[in-house]
Amino acid sequence: MEERKKHFERPSTYRPPSLVNLTILAVIFGVLAGGFGYLLSKSIWPIKDIDYLNLINNQQEVKVSLEQPFVNIASKYKNSAAGIYTAQNKRIDLDQAVFPTTKFLGSAIVVTSDGWLMTTDQINITTSLKVILEDEIYDIEEIKEDEFSKTLFIKIDASYLQPVNFQLTSDIQVGEAVFTNIDTPNNFKHSFYPSTISNNHYSINQYLSTDELDYYIQLDNVQEYLSSPYFNMSGNLVGLSYNFNQENILIPAEYLKQAVKHLLDNTERVELGIRYLDMENNSGFIRKGNLVYHSSLRAVEYNSVGYIAGLKAGDQIVSVNNEIISSTNTLTSILQNYRIGDTIVFKILRNEVEQDIEVVL
Repeated sequence: MEERKKHFERPSTYRPPSLVNLTILAVIFGVLAGGFGYLLSKSIWPIKDIDYLNLINNQQEVKVSLEQPFVNIASKYKNSAAGIYTAQNKRIDLDQAVFPTTKFLGSAIVVTSDGWLMTTDQINITTSLKVILEDEIYDIEEIKEDEFSKTLFIKIDASYLQPVNFQLTSDIQVGEAVFTNIDTPNNFKHSFYPSTISNNHYSINQYLSTDELDYYIQLDNVQEYLSSPYFNMSGNLVGLSYNFNQENILIPAEYLKQAVKHLLDNTERVELGIRYLDMENNSGFIRKGNLVYHSSLRAVEYNSVGYIAGLKAGDQIVSVNNEIISSTNTLTSILQNYRIGDTIVFKILRNEVEQDIEVVL
């Protein structure tokens, strides 16, 4: 018997779900499942955060996961940054801190494992002061000075310390993130403050000297505490804070490292007796090199090393031992790689004629 087929079906309001609706439902269920999973995991395994940073801009604490690399850097170098304090000369009450904020003078950094620390000459260092490092209190046994870098070295009776690593200036970038590590008065904890580099080769004076610091490093903000050490995100020292004419800047790590070498080798800085202009960084000059010149003082000090070698005002120094002078590699910075007694060759332009001058330092 032949089966009869329906030729008409009553219309229905049912429609199969569209792809858009399915996607929306999947997103909603995903969000709900994720939120529930987070609450469940947090109740079982609580997340532990650490307060290590006190932002100077708004004085609010920032909680950072222990997995963040910066925490490891900050924790590592707290053992390389010390606090310098005025010693207490009176009886300490039970509710009084042994070293309160008013006794905090500034910071110092560890530069040798056998107890040498570095700070700046803006802290009036005497053997009566106290140094707090790694939860220990030390007396100052010896003091040395490096006038060129404006730094002081202090010796404490300690060993197996953790010296800092010094960052090369050529590797410092404008906009780079840095932080300072400061000993906190009243306890053995440290405070960390962030900043960024705004100028990696900042000259204070128009006229420079081979016998003085020729440039510094500028930050967006610098702590007012004296000699605060600033590190980059690799954990290398960028510089020490220094107040010059009410402006807080950094003494570059490049010069600090050279000062440590002189300390260890017991050698003196080279003094050439030359004043000059950085031609690349001064408007009106398009030529590279350093011009031996000063508008009011002798460009070449009488009877100095430069004077004896025959350098004259108006000479344009192009290179030292074939190392080209540039805006970031000035005559002063190049000379720090040499010692008294070394012989070097200056390539100069005098009256547009190129010639070599041999200089015995």
